[in-house]
Amino acid sequence: MQRSIKELSVRYDPINETNTFTNGDIVEGRVVLEVTKEINVENLFVKLTGDADVRWTEGSGDDERSYSDHERYFKQKQYFIQDSSKKGQCEKNTTLVSGETYGSVIKPGSHVFPFRFQLPQQNMPPTFKGFHGWVKYIVMVKLKRSWKPTSSAQAEINFAPRNFGTNDHLLQPQSGTEDKKMKLFGSGKMSMTVTTDKTGYMLGEIIRVSVDIDNSSSRDIKLKYSLKQLQTFIAGRSTTHAHKDIVKETKDCIPSGGKTRFVVDIKLPHDIMVTIENCRIIKVQYELKVYLDVSFASDPTVKFPVVIIPPLQQCPPWHDPPPPYMPPQPNLVPYPGGAAPPPAGLYPNLYDPVPPYPGTAAGTFPNPNAMLPGFHPAPSAPVYDLNQSTKESFPNAPH
Repeated sequence: MQRSIKELSVRYDPINETNTFTNGDIVEGRVVLEVTKEINVENLFVKLTGDADVRWTEGSGDDERSYSDHERYFKQKQYFIQDSSKKGQCEKNTTLVSGETYGSVIKPGSHVFPFRFQLPQQNMPPTFKGFHGWVKYIVMVKLKRSWKPTSSAQAEINFAPRNFGTNDHLLQPQSGTEDKKMKLFGSGKMSMTVTTDKTGYMLGEIIRVSVDIDNSSSRDIKLKYSLKQLQTFIAGRSTTHAHKDIVKETKDCIPSGGKTRFVVDIKLPHDIMVTIENCRIIKVQYELKVYLDVSFASDPTVKFPVVIIPPLQQCPPWHDPPPPYMPPQPNLVPYPGGAAPPPAGLYPNLYDPVPPYPGTAAGTFPNPNAMLPGFHPAPSAPVYDLNQSTKESFPNAPH
């Protein structure tokens, strides 16, 4: 039997070359619905959500335990078609956005429904996928009919918090010294002083590390260093950790009686995750470790935290900042569970305050998702020749 819904997809317009959104940006796009026969729709809506989620298991068999937690940052919803009996009702923890509405009867053909959201101006973590959790910003469409399974499709957007400058404490250099006196398998002592040029770095920057070594021992030693990413996942009072090495290197040997200075440049990749400290259930941190490799003895080690922030984003070249696009917000989103907002300073804010206008104007770059000529929104869902439609389908997701 032929399915009545041939396509249900959601597409949004890229906002810049990297297709990355930030605080206050406008997310515009369209829902495409193609049906092969007339259908009656109870609800058709698109929503934009921001969420963090963690889950993991420990043990096995009868001792296996599962842990999970969730944090929602916002939910905005725009209705195209709504059950008349529910119109005007408040929806918990949801910001309702007004837009064009359509009749509940959908004729055969391909139909386009435009939407427009604005990302909140609040301090939210970046898009992230880790070992035991994620942070996602998703545009999802749902279509509900009587006595039929709910149809849905979604698309993820990449979000990075706005950074208009670097906080003063991130510009501070770091320094540490470690000494070791040889007792077994050798004599004398060795010392190492490590200095970094600052504490915080943007993606793509170079971490410059100076290492002064005095090997007054009877042993030859090697200088080693690493940059490690540490992921922490939190569910209630339980935590689990994961890590991965970003850089791991060994320098030349320092012979007995030798003194030397190494200047090490560590280039940060552009594709690693920035530091996350503004999420209640997920932390992403970095540790720089510099140590002397001494055979059959403990290694003198200096460790520093490293903060990685998004690249500096430029303001658009407006002569005067335009007023922000503020969709109607009859239901403001409270913090999860109705709790009060966390006190200032509870989570370190690595980013300067967000300005009161969108970061980048939509339409600056070509839109690869643009509809072909002939697709135009209209007060009632328009019908088009199925043979002339061009589609980029997303798989239907279960309800």
